Amino acid sequence: MKHYYLTGLLSLFSFLAFSQNYLGVHSSNYAGVMAVDLQPAAFVDGRFRWDVNLGSANFTGWQNAKYFDTRDMPRWWVKSFTKDTLWMKPDSTFYDRYFFDNYTLTQNKTLGGYFNSQIDIANFMFHINPKIAIGGGFKIRSIVNIDEVDPKLLKLAENGLDYSQLFNQKFNEKLLNMNSLVWREFKLNYSQVITDEGANFWKAGVSAKYLQGMGAAYMYTDNFGYGISSKDTSFYLNGNFDYGYSGNIDNYIDGSQTNVSTSPASKFGLGLDLGVVYEWRPKWKEYKYDMDGETDLWRRDKNKYKLRVGASVTDIGGMKFTKGGLSRNFTVNSSNPFDLTVFKGVGDLAEFDQVIDSLSKNNPEWSTNEGTGSTFFMNTPTAASVQVDYNIWKDFYINATGIVNLVSKKNPNRVHVANQISVTPSYDFAWFGVHLPLSYNKYSGFKGGIATRLGPLTIGVTDFRTLFASGKIYGGEVYAGLRVPVLYGHPNDRDDDKVSDKMDECIDVPGVWAFKGCPDTDGDGIQDKDDICPETPGLAEFNGCPDRDGDKIPDKDDDCPDLPGLAEFKGCPDTDGDGITDPKDDCPEVAGLAAFNGCPDTDGDGIMDSEDACPEVAGPLVNQGCPDTDGDGILDFLDNCPETYGPEENNGCPWPDTDGDGLLDKDDKCPYLAGPIKNQGCPYQDTDNDGIIDAEDACPNTPGTIENKGCPEIEEEVKEILKTAFDNLEFETAKDVIKAGSIPSLTELAEVLKKRPEWKLQIAGHTDNVGDAQKNMILSKQRAESVKRFMVQQGIDESRLNVLYFGETQPIASNDTPEGRQKNRRVEMTIIFE
Repeated sequence: MKHYYLTGLLSLFSFLAFSQNYLGVHSSNYAGVMAVDLQPAAFVDGRFRWDVNLGSANFTGWQNAKYFDTRDMPRWWVKSFTKDTLWMKPDSTFYDRYFFDNYTLTQNKTLGGYFNSQIDIANFMFHINPKIAIGGGFKIRSIVNIDEVDPKLLKLAENGLDYSQLFNQKFNEKLLNMNSLVWREFKLNYSQVITDEGANFWKAGVSAKYLQGMGAAYMYTDNFGYGISSKDTSFYLNGNFDYGYSGNIDNYIDGSQTNVSTSPASKFGLGLDLGVVYEWRPKWKEYKYDMDGETDLWRRDKNKYKLRVGASVTDIGGMKFTKGGLSRNFTVNSSNPFDLTVFKGVGDLAEFDQVIDSLSKNNPEWSTNEGTGSTFFMNTPTAASVQVDYNIWKDFYINATGIVNLVSKKNPNRVHVANQISVTPSYDFAWFGVHLPLSYNKYSGFKGGIATRLGPLTIGVTDFRTLFASGKIYGGEVYAGLRVPVLYGHPNDRDDDKVSDKMDECIDVPGVWAFKGCPDTDGDGIQDKDDICPETPGLAEFNGCPDRDGDKIPDKDDDCPDLPGLAEFKGCPDTDGDGITDPKDDCPEVAGLAAFNGCPDTDGDGIMDSEDACPEVAGPLVNQGCPDTDGDGILDFLDNCPETYGPEENNGCPWPDTDGDGLLDKDDKCPYLAGPIKNQGCPYQDTDNDGIIDAEDACPNTPGTIENKGCPEIEEEVKEILKTAFDNLEFETAKDVIKAGSIPSLTELAEVLKKRPEWKLQIAGHTDNVGDAQKNMILSKQRAESVKRFMVQQGIDESRLNVLYFGETQPIASNDTPEGRQKNRRVEMTIIFE
């Protein structure tokens, strides 16, 4: 009969499709593109560079009205083997013997079935970079839902309404709903990592779908009530009835088409899947590495999480179909006996439609609802899912996944998934995996299955009872697929230099990325093969050799590598430009002679300046470089008459007879006054009229006192000033420079001399015996003259100042002690009178 065409077509569609679940495998880290249907974010940051699903199929059928029990089947086989047929005894059928009711007529729960299939053809995904993956594919899917079937109605249907226990009773159905949808999906997938900082990782994905409906049908009742008094008569029938199908099925109903059409039956539809995943990675640092010039890279070949939680909403959308010609919406409200035999002989939907049309026209209790539209919209099975995955140890995981239908039961045109909870322990390795899903839904009840991954092949069954035909079986689910997966690998690095072997030009020697794995031992940016000095950092201009002093002469050729120098001296400096390099020059900052290791001989007397007492005046070595022009044994520097021979005691000058009395001044007690020799050159007179004759007057030209031998008395105050000036007088070490602390007392002495213009000051310089005697003599003179210059600067006439110098010849204390030498280093200042 023609109604079998519709039933057969829907059944055919339901077995040409592909499941959305892949229960047990969908949670695997190696599910690849097969996991995207449940979680659109699954692929990105996964273990695959790309994955192509050449073909996969999933078939699911569960119902909770009947169960198939085969526990006594082996015994029945033996008994039946002698009969004419293996599968049937004369007094029973295979159905009668092995199919049993899973309901009672007194129970409150309703019955139903869920049939889902899906075929996946050339679905793929790949990473365009480590944080973004894209893909696409083509699927054919179908779902058949039968919901809210009352057990009593099912029992009547099974018995052709001939079931007397249910006669003469009123029954009210809650909501009877049957839907079927077959459609094609063209899908584009996009997934992206949101954040991968530290232990917290997030990613998200979306799948956009172009939908083409291949066929759809629905049947919906509301306020359905009934009661029968016999198999041919009802005494109560009430309800709203709505059924319809896509227009392309008309061709099968009227017999004009017998082959399955591949043309779309709907206007195009749009669909959407959304998903997000969080991973907790407490040991994230163990999965970071540096390679080929990049740092802080993730190990793409490793699963890094301890806990992974995903959430998704799938199959948002739907398609609009044109209603088939026999779609109808009618209402029955009959409380009178009604002859059910009017439906006898109805062989197809067209004949059934004619009966309904006749009843609506001739029976006021039957009416057809107008204005129901020429199209209907069928929702795809929108569902929400939460997936929780925990890494127990190494490659052992456990997953819990819940799927919940989001389409309202009151929507008459919808297909839906079965609400389901599953727990799956797994051993999940790259090319092999074993998954043991334990799951429950209201159609199948509790079930346990197995799924395996063997390289590119995936096979699974969600209920062992189906696999072994054992126990109470409510249906089955099987799937299989063939894929071409390309996994991420970790780059090999034989020499551990963080340059992968495929990029390493020196594969067995540790090197650096800058030189593709070849070594640069000294880290100077010049690889060892081009580096003349491979163990010492250097410059490219010197082929890797250093130039520490920056003189453009490499250290290997530089005799003075730490001192900037000249090429003509092999990198050594010649600061004073005397042709003698500084390291060999004892006087590097003063031009000198090679004979004296670079030190100068300014006066050219053959004695270098540092050893020449008179470096600017030529003199013989015997005089330490100082001249003695008159040859009197007194150096010109110390000789007051350098060109006239004279005794040492008169500072190199010949003794004069100043007063012309026949006695040299050295023997004349009055060298400035003529006097008889017997009076030692002094006249018998009292020149200064102080009552003391000049012969006995120590100061014959200056009035004085007898107590002071004819010299004037010096006040105690002046004596103190002289003493202070003497005590405070200090010079810079080995120099004739007066220290600043001595200036005040010398200034005070100068003020006294200004007030006593008749007084003269004798300044005598002395040293200790440390060092050369000749140099000490010179130093004593220089210091005495330094005091003289100071007094002249203070306004004292030079003629009033008399300088004497004695070097080390007149010590006043022992030179054997520091204290004694301190006393001997002195400049004595004495007031003198004529």
